[in-house]
This record gives sequence, C-alpha cells and structure tokens, in this order.
Amino acid sequence: MKTGIYNIFFRGTTLLSKFLFVIFLGKYSVDESNLGIFGMITTAIGLLIYVIGFDFYVFNTREILKAKISLIEKIRNQLFFHALAYLIVVPISFVFIFGFDFISIKFLWIFLVLLISEHLGQELYRLFTTLERSVIANVMSFLRSGLWVWYAFFDYFILGNPVNIEKYILLWAISSWLSFFILTFILLKPINLQSIKYIKPDWRWIGLGVRTSGVFFIGSLSFQIIQFSDRFMIDYFYDKKLVGIYTAYAQFTNAIDVFTFSAVTMIAFPKLIKAYSDPEKYKSIKYQFSKHLILLSIVLILIVIITGPFIFKILEKNSFLNEINSFYVLLGGTFLLIVSNIYHYDLYVKRKDSIITITALIAVLVNVFLNIVLIPKYGIFGASLATFITFFFIVALKFYYSKNTQ
Repeated sequence: MKTGIYNIFFRGTTLLSKFLFVIFLGKYSVDESNLGIFGMITTAIGLLIYVIGFDFYVFNTREILKAKISLIEKIRNQLFFHALAYLIVVPISFVFIFGFDFISIKFLWIFLVLLISEHLGQELYRLFTTLERSVIANVMSFLRSGLWVWYAFFDYFILGNPVNIEKYILLWAISSWLSFFILTFILLKPINLQSIKYIKPDWRWIGLGVRTSGVFFIGSLSFQIIQFSDRFMIDYFYDKKLVGIYTAYAQFTNAIDVFTFSAVTMIAFPKLIKAYSDPEKYKSIKYQFSKHLILLSIVLILIVIITGPFIFKILEKNSFLNEINSFYVLLGGTFLLIVSNIYHYDLYVKRKDSIITITALIAVLVNVFLNIVLIPKYGIFGASLATFITFFFIVALKFYYSKNTQ
C-alpha cells in the first residue's frame, strides 16, 4: 500500500513540476519562442529515446524475470545494442534536426549529453521497476525530470535572474546525469566490480531481442510519431512561437492521458489478463474498466475546459486565447485516444499483436498525410484536427477488430 502511495506521489510531483514549468515559461518569457524551443527539445529527445531504445526492454525484462542470476550479462548485451543504435541513429537524426534548424546548432552538445542521460535513465527506470524497486525508480525520476524545475523557479523568483532557456536545459542535463549516476551506484553496490570482465557481446541473444522487440517498437514509434511529428511540421511551416502555444496545450492533454493511465488502466490491465480464461469474469472487469476510464476522462476534460482558459489568461499573451479552438479539438482527440485504450488492451489480451501493429502503421500514415495537408493552411488548428481525425480512425479500427475477434 505504502509503495503505491509513494509511487503516485513522486510520479504526480514530477508531472506537476513539468506542467508548472511550461506555465512559467509561457508567462515570464518575452514571447512564446522559449516555450517553442523547450517543446522542440523535449519532443526530439522523446522520439530519439524510442528509436535508440527500440523497446528492447520488453525482451530484456522477460529475460531478467526468467533468471536474475545473469543480470549483468543481460544488461551488458543490451548496452552493446544501444551503443550500435547510437552510432546509426544519432548522425542521421542530427543532420535532420539541426540541419533544418528545428533546434539551434548552439544546443547541439548539450542536446547530445541530455539525450544520452535521458535514454540511460529511462532504461534504468524500467530495470528498477522490473526488479520491484519502483519507489527508488520514481524518486530518481523526480530528480531527473522534476527537481531541477524548482531550482529554475528559485533562480528566477528569489535570485532575480532573467529567464534563460539555455541555463534551464543545462540544469535539466545536470539533474539527469546525477539521477543516472545514483541509480547506477545503487544497482552495482551489491556486486563485486572486480568480477566484471569484458566479454564479447552475444549477438545471437541480441538478434533474438531485436526480433522480439521489433513488433512492439513499430507500434510504440508509430504512436510517438502521431503524438509529436506535428510539432516539427508547425515549426517548419511557421515558427517557434506557434510550437510554444501547441506545447502548452499538449501539456494539458498529456496530463489527462497520464493520469487516467495511472489511476485506471495500470490497475485494470493485470486483472484483464488474469480473467481472460473466464469469459464472464473478463466481461465484467472489462465493463468496469471501460466505465471508470470514460467517466474519469470526461470529468478531467471538463475540468480542463473550465480551468484552461483562466490559466491561459494568466499567461498574459493573447495568442494562447486566440488559438483556443485548437485546444478544444486536442481535448477531443485525447478523449478518443483514451477510449481507444479499451479496445487496444482487449486486443492485447487476445494476443492480436499483428492487428495492433497494422492499425498503428496505417494510423501514422494517415496522420502524417493530414499534417502535411492541414498544417500549412490552418496552422496549429490543422495539427489539432489531424490528431483528432487520426485518433477517431484508431478508435474505429480497434473497436471493429475488438468486436470481431476472439
């Protein structure tokens, strides 16, 4: 019980810290550009973490749970895989990101340093969760992603220093690396380091991991592209200011998605898996899951619809209110996304991984096409509309296959 409370507290505090930082940048920056820069950096890092990670943890988690005695060997092989991914992904992605000026070249080195620490920190977070040390994982997640925000507030409100996005990114990087070193120390503390020797990577094992994780990776990456590619296109066709506005809107919708997942989906999912062999019990749990998920999402969306405009007014920048229709469309898309989880997890429990993957691939093609067509003409409203239509498409497909597969 205490573990669950601690986890919710630290995850919630981390989420709140990120939310408040976006509000802070929106209000106290000269214009929306700083928020746009921060949005592009967080978006690019989020996408690259998925590409470099390749969802390899899905395979390694299962392997670790089967036999923890060879933990170091498995981690070492996973690191070999990620090192290879860095050599391939980083040069190509950096040419795209910095070559098209999505992020200024002055951020190149700090971006690279931050990317490495954020990726390794994420992998360690998953590893500690697998080893049933989730409290430590969530405390370090707060150190990595939340605590530095409060120093930024101290720097501005108490020390009286001006808003400086470069300083804040540096603070984030320092916190991220500090969290990584602490987690690494905790992980290696009970191990005799002198016994660890260099061993050639087990490419057969790594290859099996790539094949196993590949299916999950396609679905995860497709979803990330749907969630984040629109910001690159907004920046390409317009500027960082519009990206900043869109980032602020997305912070609200992301909070709703994360909260409903933590409060309802995370609890219901294991129960759905266990009950699947009993049709009546499974049907009952699925009904309760659907009801609670939809009701909670409606309540949260209504709260955000009421409070959102007041918060945007506090920011004292008319652009946030001028584009408010885009915000409402994004909220509609978030509702559809949450509803799609009902059918997504039903298909997952039924082991219909191929349907989930094909749906994700079709959806990402639809989304990219809509973004290319709608964003140049309608700006962030076009991006919001593309997201809404894509999630409606996902709901329709998953509903159909959920009802017509056993």
